[in-house]
Amino acid sequence: MTLQRRTFLRMGTAGAAGLGLSLLGTGHALASVGTSATAPTTPFAVGVRRYDWTRGSRPCTTYVYYPATGAAGGSPVTNGTPANGVFPIYNFTHGYGSSPQGSLFIISALASAGFIVPAPHFNHNFADVNNGNTSKDVSQILTNTLALNTSGPLAGHINTSIGVGVSGHSLGGMTTHGLLTSWPDSRIVSANPQSCVDMGNPSSSVNAKVLFVHGDKDSTTSYSSARQAYAEMAWPKAFLTFVGGSHTSFWSDQRFPRTVVDWARWTMYGDTAARDRLPADASGSNTRWEAQLGSTPGGPAAYTLLAQHSGKAADVNEASTAAGARLVQWAGNNGPNQQFEFVDAGDGHVRLKARHSGLFLQPTGTTNGSDVVQQPDSGATGQQWRVVDHGSDVISLVNRESGLALDVWEFSTADGARIALYTYNGNANQRFTRRRV
Repeated sequence: MTLQRRTFLRMGTAGAAGLGLSLLGTGHALASVGTSATAPTTPFAVGVRRYDWTRGSRPCTTYVYYPATGAAGGSPVTNGTPANGVFPIYNFTHGYGSSPQGSLFIISALASAGFIVPAPHFNHNFADVNNGNTSKDVSQILTNTLALNTSGPLAGHINTSIGVGVSGHSLGGMTTHGLLTSWPDSRIVSANPQSCVDMGNPSSSVNAKVLFVHGDKDSTTSYSSARQAYAEMAWPKAFLTFVGGSHTSFWSDQRFPRTVVDWARWTMYGDTAARDRLPADASGSNTRWEAQLGSTPGGPAAYTLLAQHSGKAADVNEASTAAGARLVQWAGNNGPNQQFEFVDAGDGHVRLKARHSGLFLQPTGTTNGSDVVQQPDSGATGQQWRVVDHGSDVISLVNRESGLALDVWEFSTADGARIALYTYNGNANQRFTRRRV
C-alpha cells in the first residue's frame, strides 16, 4: 500500500553545501579483516581505475576500486595490478558535495577486504535522486562493472554469479534505498543505506540483507524515516544507531567501517564468523545495535494470508510498528507487514507474529465486530489462534479466548477493509490461503 508518512530530504543549497565537508581528507588506516573458508583471510592493497561511462546522455563517471597486488595499506594505486582471485561487487555512492576520493576510508576498507567497489562521482541533483534517475544510473554502473569481467584488466576477477551489494551515504543512501524499493534492481543481495530516508515500499523483486546506519540526532535526513524504512524491510536486517550522532559524525568512528565490512563479508561471502562478530563490531558507548538475522539465512518461516473471497492479503495498516495498529486487507505486495510467523503456543494453538514489527495479532474484544490489532507479546489467550485446515493450504483462524474467527468484515473486497472477529462459519471471507514467503 502507499504510505503517507514518508519524510524526504529537504535542504537549501547553502545548507547542503557543507554536507560533504567532513567526508573529505585522507583515509584511516585499514584494519585486518577476519577469516572464513571462502572469504579472504588477509587484507589487500587497493587499486583504482576510472571509467567514463554514461546512461544515455547522463554521465556516470565511475572509479572502480579493487583488491590489488602489493602491500596492504596506503593510498589506492591508479591502474594497479589486480590481485589473484575472484571478488564480488559492492557499490558505494557518495553524498552531496562529496566524492569517491572523499569517502576512501569506507571504500578502501571494502576493497581491501576483497570487494570490487564501483564508486560513481555524481554532481548530485536532488530531483534526480527523488525521481529515481540516480538509482537507475547506479543500476547501469553495476551492469557496466559486471561486464568488466569479460575484457580488460579486471577480466576474470569479478564474481558475476552471486548478485551484487550496494551502499551509500545521505543522497547516496537514498539512492541505495531506492534500488530496494521504488526503482528495484533484482541483482542486489546485500545493501547498506547510511543516513538515508525512506524512498518507498520494499520491492518483492529484491531479496537483500540490509544494514542501516544512522545518527539519531541527524538534522539533515530524518532518523524516524530511516526507522520506518527499517521496519518495512524483511529479515535479515540490522540497524546501527549512533546515539547522539549527527549526519556525518560516525564517519570518524571505526565501528562504522568495521560493521559495514563484516556485513558485506557475511552477506556476499557467506562468512559466518563475520556475522557473529557484528554485535561486537558495533558495541561500545553511544551505539545501539539491533538485528533480526534469523537462525537461517532467510530467518524464521513467514507466511502471507490471502483472503479467499478477495485474493487480498492480511496487512498491518500502513506498515505501522505501533501497538494497536489495525489488521486490514490490501492488495498483496509481499511487504513485511503482510508476513506473519506462526509461533507455536501449545495445545494446538499458534500466535501470529507480524514480521515487520515483532508484535502479535490480538482482538480488541471478544464480541462480533471486534477489531484485530497488533500488540506486544503478553502470553494472553487472546493472542492464541486455532488453525482450521481446509486443505490445499487454505485455513481459518479461530481465536482461543472468544471462539470467534478472523473475518474480512462484510465480505468486502476493498483495499483497507478491516479484518475483525465474527462467529465461525467457514465462509470464503474467513478462509485464507497460507503461502510461505
